[in-house]
Amino acid sequence: MNFLENLNTFDVILFIIFIGLSFYLSFLIQKIQQKGFNLIKNSRIILNIILVYSILFLGIIFYSIFSLKIVKMLGIDFIGGTLTEVAFKENIDNSKIIDIYKKYNKDKELIIQEVILPSNEYKRVVVLKTRPMDELEKNKINKDLESIGGVIRRSENISSSISKQTLINAIVALVVALVAQIIYIAFRFGNNILYGIIADIALLHDVIVMLGIYVILGLSGFAGFEINSIFLAAVLTVVGYSVMDTIIIFDRIRENIKIELNSNNELNLTKFDELVSKSVVQTITRSVFTTLTVLLTLFGIIFLGGETLRSFSIALAVGTFSGAFSSIFIAAPLVSLLKAKILPKDIKNIKEEEGTKPIFVSTDISNIFAHQEELPEDLKENNIKIEKNKDLIVEDVKNKQKRGVLERYKLKKKK
Repeated sequence: MNFLENLNTFDVILFIIFIGLSFYLSFLIQKIQQKGFNLIKNSRIILNIILVYSILFLGIIFYSIFSLKIVKMLGIDFIGGTLTEVAFKENIDNSKIIDIYKKYNKDKELIIQEVILPSNEYKRVVVLKTRPMDELEKNKINKDLESIGGVIRRSENISSSISKQTLINAIVALVVALVAQIIYIAFRFGNNILYGIIADIALLHDVIVMLGIYVILGLSGFAGFEINSIFLAAVLTVVGYSVMDTIIIFDRIRENIKIELNSNNELNLTKFDELVSKSVVQTITRSVFTTLTVLLTLFGIIFLGGETLRSFSIALAVGTFSGAFSSIFIAAPLVSLLKAKILPKDIKNIKEEEGTKPIFVSTDISNIFAHQEELPEDLKENNIKIEKNKDLIVEDVKNKQKRGVLERYKLKKKK
């Protein structure tokens, strides 16, 4: 009952509206897939629009960096400071906490963050963050917080040297993740590094959008939008998640190339554009439905959860949506734009793989298992049996042909 009483009516209404929009979007996507659409035809316009707003986001990010406004958004994980977690059995007003800090810490900014309660033991738990304080100053503040009914659950200082190392480690982690994506995707798609580069361009777009929106919300005065290790975790999660949609589209493009080569033995650059568009249409329902499922959960946390998880959930929601968007509207069009370099290598790799393709599998059955790396066990066993007996079958056919020739020769001789 306490949970229902604490719900904000406006947040509940927004959540219900989002659920309705999700179902409508699902219905719309199914209609689009049935009718089909040519994405590549308008790809240059789409890419130009994406380039424009990406530059705007980069401009905002660099402005906040050079004007040092972004420093206010950095968590103590990155810049150092003092963190205190306090629990109250009564609903203490923020003004009482602020007055205590101003008494000893006039020149230092105070950030108050709510914590979702794990039990009903306390009515309110807050995390207080400020610039670095010495031990004497911190102890005096903690005593005053206890005098108004607070229970100090955690109090710690993070030095500037540790925080700088954390920031460096965060940047290194992101760079390593992007480089690893390039290597894996290039290896996965026949040592074609262009696939990896395109996937990383889409991922960089996602990071720029996440950081840009986060900076805008943070500088606009919204509480909780702090660039810290939690935000970094959201970025790395999105980097790992959004590349999945991109790989699925790439996989479908390769499978459609195989089917086209098996049918017509050739594939020109003009037809490749149609094939890329067809591949996007075939995978769009899966991508959108998966994304909406994740967003429904995240928006539930955003609208119905507490303040502590709200900013983290918003970062994940923005990144998840951006990841699905970039896979469809950035990765696929870029494959089409670089088709002159991508297609010949793909055709070469596919032809080299043709020797391992089972001759008995029809096109329809191949389509069923097109998304799998390997064929089912029963088909693989049949393929092995055919390969083992292939020489015997060929030899048997040759012997039958020889016997037929000898019989015809004997008949002619009798006549």
